[in-house]
Amino acid sequence: MITEIIKSLHATRCKIRDHKNYPDKPGIYAFFLSDKTTLGQFGIGQQVIYIGIAKKSLIDRDINQHFKPDASGSSSLRRSMGAILKNKFTLKAIPRSNNSNDKKRFCNYKFSTDNEDILSKWMDSNLTIGYWVDSRNIDYSKLRELEKEITKKLLPTLDLDPRTRKINTCAIALSSLRKICREEAKTYILVSNKTNK
Repeated sequence: MITEIIKSLHATRCKIRDHKNYPDKPGIYAFFLSDKTTLGQFGIGQQVIYIGIAKKSLIDRDINQHFKPDASGSSSLRRSMGAILKNKFTLKAIPRSNNSNDKKRFCNYKFSTDNEDILSKWMDSNLTIGYWVDSRNIDYSKLRELEKEITKKLLPTLDLDPRTRKINTCAIALSSLRKICREEAKTYILVSNKTNK
């Protein structure tokens, strides 16, 4: 089954806007860098950079979260891309919300609205996505196991999943960049509080 999934990820790969009838079913997806895109130590054209699973719907997970403007707070892919592209586009990390009950508001940072738009445009131009549809109604725990095995085979550079990050040679560098964004999001709150006094 691993071979079948990997084959499908490559066979369905294209820019998100070029996908027709994107599946509204569970499955596994992979983001690749476009043919001529380079991302420094995080990859070159056609390289797999991120693998994930959609528990219920590929279209909801991929288009309505990863590609939705202002969605970095709920997309690890967007947070990683923003951290990598932060200096290039002068992106500013802000908390996911101003709600002090949101324990992940700094860890799951996002970017200002105009920065989110810049990030979306870059992703739209420089990433492709392929998918495999689960037509067998596989149990979620089995789907996660398949995701883990495919990650081991394809070695996506933006993988920070605790189950597989130890085999990602880019994990330490990516975590460091994301830490800078988390700290900046905390600073944003301090500055906002001083301004409002």
